[in-house]
Amino acid sequence: MSNTTIDLLNNHKSIRAFTDQPVSDEIVKTILTAASAGPNINNYQPVTFVEITDQALKAEITAQVGMAYIESAMRYFVVTVDFNKDLIGLTPEVRKQAEEVLSSYAMLEGGIISAGIALGRAQVAAESLGLGSVTMAGALRAFELYEEKLQLPKLVKAVMGFSIGFPAQEPGIKPKLPIDGTWMKDRYKQNQMVEAISVYDETMVKYYADRGVDSSWTQNNAKMLTRKQDNKKLGKYPQLKGFSLK
Repeated sequence: MSNTTIDLLNNHKSIRAFTDQPVSDEIVKTILTAASAGPNINNYQPVTFVEITDQALKAEITAQVGMAYIESAMRYFVVTVDFNKDLIGLTPEVRKQAEEVLSSYAMLEGGIISAGIALGRAQVAAESLGLGSVTMAGALRAFELYEEKLQLPKLVKAVMGFSIGFPAQEPGIKPKLPIDGTWMKDRYKQNQMVEAISVYDETMVKYYADRGVDSSWTQNNAKMLTRKQDNKKLGKYPQLKGFSLK
């Protein structure tokens, strides 16, 4: 089965090189309106896109996280889980109770899921308008800069980076797992997953070889998951923002 929307979704490419063609506020408004129209936890609408327009700050973030497509993108956003908006207008007594509820793990998880849905919708909206985009979990490593420069209040936590612009590259479509690696019935079937990954590894060996890389998906995972990373500060970041995670 196929239609325009399905084709757009299946042809997704992460774009990491952009032209200097401006992206208007009207385009951004269209994209973010579509993003926020999706489902979210209890209609709290706990997602806020904070755009960074200061090119010097974008360069500083890029230097810290090593992602040039932050500095070079026409528009760059820090995507936040934002429960501060849900406290506005409450009486002090109700606000105290609400903060205790909103600081829980369940709420943070719901906020992050809501942000993921919004980001996915934003990407599709951007691509439908001829733009390219890339989402970046790694951009979160600059969270101390965001805290310092963006004045994020309590219960507003950065979770992703999001760059958009007109594409200056054609990276091709990266193959994904076959449907058996995504869809199971009635229970989780380990043998099914092992077979799906075996098939996918063969696909990815060819994909990487075309790009001059000798690897498979499994080998790439092993490399990525065993590299040294210090995420202690990131692990404490939710509590810094007022999430007790209880």
